[in-house]
Amino acid sequence: MKLSKILLVAVAACFISCGPERPIDDDFDDGKNDPVVDVPNNPDNDNNTDTPDEPLVPSSKLVGADLSQWLGYKNDNAVWKDNGVTITDLPQFFSDNGYNIARLRLFVNPDLSSTACQDLDYVIASARAMRDAGMSICLDFHYSDTWADPGKQYIPAEWQNLSATDLAEKVYTYTKETLNTLKNENIVPTHIQIGNEITAGMLWDAGHVSVWGDKYDTATQWNNFILMLSKASAACREVCPEAKVVVHIDRGCDVETSRRYYERIKDVDYDVIGLSYYPYWHGSLSQLSTTVRTLSANHADKEIMVVETGFGYNEWSDDSATADYGSYASTPEGQKQFLTALVSTLKQCNKVTGVFYWFPEETYIDWRSTYRIDLNRGLFNKDTGNALPAFYCLPEFAKE
Repeated sequence: MKLSKILLVAVAACFISCGPERPIDDDFDDGKNDPVVDVPNNPDNDNNTDTPDEPLVPSSKLVGADLSQWLGYKNDNAVWKDNGVTITDLPQFFSDNGYNIARLRLFVNPDLSSTACQDLDYVIASARAMRDAGMSICLDFHYSDTWADPGKQYIPAEWQNLSATDLAEKVYTYTKETLNTLKNENIVPTHIQIGNEITAGMLWDAGHVSVWGDKYDTATQWNNFILMLSKASAACREVCPEAKVVVHIDRGCDVETSRRYYERIKDVDYDVIGLSYYPYWHGSLSQLSTTVRTLSANHADKEIMVVETGFGYNEWSDDSATADYGSYASTPEGQKQFLTALVSTLKQCNKVTGVFYWFPEETYIDWRSTYRIDLNRGLFNKDTGNALPAFYCLPEFAKE
């Protein structure tokens, strides 16, 4: 291994931490120390005894790509290729190959020189390109100035001194103003996530919750959080009444946490249960299937989507040595095999209407780029820029 590559791995290790069942998001960790969130890991029973879910026929199945980093990469001259031929319009390339929705994250007032740079202007520019390529938009509100996930839900700096009630009202006005701005730009999301991986709530500490009987599992904490979610949903309904509202947690293989969580928020107005599923952190495909079928049986009126997934394709991927997640190697072929198996599993679950790959646009880019994130689990080879075999697997989900 060349010294430069060793240094890059060492630098990435300073920013990215993971474990066999981590309580934080796959999203890039910008180096801040995350609060410890004690979420007990309930071993899932692979033997599914739930009653079969009733068929739910969506208008179309969604094959998604979280392309939030694409514009920054494009502006810093990243290279994408298909069989050696340079791709000049990446959104169009995704669309032409069966990806029909782009997921875009939004921060309140981010550091534009960091990887978490997606402010509203950035999102508008990105969404316009996705829309022009024929893709619909899933807007992912983080309600933070930086990465938000189960291990960290930082209140935006400008909202720091607000009470819990005022925070909920701020969520409402901010969501409504943002969506109105997008509509004025002729960008109307078809799906809206009100929070990102909000397993432990959002806007801490006021909206910090737990389903496990600890200090955050109180009536006050849940009332605060549910009010925040309800206000966010209300804003979506007012501005984008046709859009589907998504409530997203990270526990794709944790049946008991997922079951308890969605039971707690049953009075919130939303349409889609959104799950993250990364096999090296969360568990097996069988466990994912059990979680999905349990939630399908308990929430017959909801669609279910895997709104984040991913898998490494080389020995440098941050997941390559974290867990025994089956027979899939961290190679291009292993990545392809995993996505093929994931698609097959999800197609057997009637109420799963969408699946999204997180950060598929990772590719060759100058090491000095402020937008660069080194995870080695995109759908392009970081050394050559060529599309990997796995790129073509996910669209099979939408086929009969």
